[in-house]
Amino acid sequence: MLRTTIKTGGAKHSKEQGFAAIELTIILPFLLLIIFATAEFGRLLYQYNALNKTVRNASRYLAGNTKLGTGVYKIRPDVATKVTTYIKYGGPGSVTPLLPNLTSSTIDLSLSGKFVTISVSYPWQPLFSDMFTTFGLGNDIDIDMSFPLISTYTMRAF
Repeated sequence: MLRTTIKTGGAKHSKEQGFAAIELTIILPFLLLIIFATAEFGRLLYQYNALNKTVRNASRYLAGNTKLGTGVYKIRPDVATKVTTYIKYGGPGSVTPLLPNLTSSTIDLSLSGKFVTISVSYPWQPLFSDMFTTFGLGNDIDIDMSFPLISTYTMRAF
């Protein structure tokens, strides 16, 4: 019988043993940074979409309950409370907050003629901002990584 042997390049393979682990060690921090940045951006878009939908629905409710009579427009306190609760909790029957750190002080309701406006400035905070280091600048330095997500809707009262 004729035997054939397949060479796998054993000499070359033995010289490069372990380089893959070194390359992975070098590239892994960059890959993790890209993965976490993508996840944070996705979370930002998700929370902004949830805020926008809630403010839009609350604007519809407020526009429908502002007209008291012919030519008389007013935001009643009970309606303002319902709208604020709707924005904070995402619905009239919910008790869990829609977004963390969303307070009544960030919600502004206004009436201008026939038009109602709801404006919400939500202080968005990244998940990993607490783990952000100061790069040796000291422990007493506080780096605020939050920025406002602003959603404003104006509708005509009906």
